[in-house]
Amino acid sequence: IGMDLFNEGQKLTLYFKKDSNIVEMTCAIEQVFDDRLSLLLPQYFMRYIDFLHVGAHLTAKVFSKLGTIDFNTVVISSPLEDSFIVEMDYNAMILTTGDDIPVIKAIENIEINDGERSLNLKTFELSIDYVKFNSKSKFEVDDSLEGILKLPKNYGIINFKAVVTEIDPIYDTEYTANFTTMTEQDRQSLLYYMYMYSKDIK
Repeated sequence: IGMDLFNEGQKLTLYFKKDSNIVEMTCAIEQVFDDRLSLLLPQYFMRYIDFLHVGAHLTAKVFSKLGTIDFNTVVISSPLEDSFIVEMDYNAMILTTGDDIPVIKAIENIEINDGERSLNLKTFELSIDYVKFNSKSKFEVDDSLEGILKLPKNYGIINFKAVVTEIDPIYDTEYTANFTTMTEQDRQSLLYYMYMYSKDIK
């Protein structure tokens, strides 16, 4: 996950552990830096002042169009005014996908193997849950596939297993396959690629 997932104005919630209870404070991202975020605190932030000192460890959730980004933070600037800065732990960042995952219309190279054939094809629609591709070679619904999705530039190569779930009733060379197996690292790479692609075409 990179800093490109963060934008000014995104909603962010900080979680503090107080004894056995979890206390939360909602704020917003004011500015994005290479390794830290400047946050705009709510008017009532003084009630949490005991938690917001230099070096304090917090848990944060940022709400993006790709889902919820969770990470651990360290407060590196004391909040004596309405905003303060937190330093992020990249190794602790996790992206939990939500319902608003983008679907992109693009063309990527895809290699598909169904146990009998190895085919070099093109996609025409892609999401985190499924891929749509064109193939003159026939598949049946429920066919199991193994594949490699080659993302452009330096976005990486995605290895996956999938099952054919749909054949277009009009264009019978267009197939939909739902992903069934993918490593978390590949999943994150795919999410990042889709985010950057949708951002670039705006």
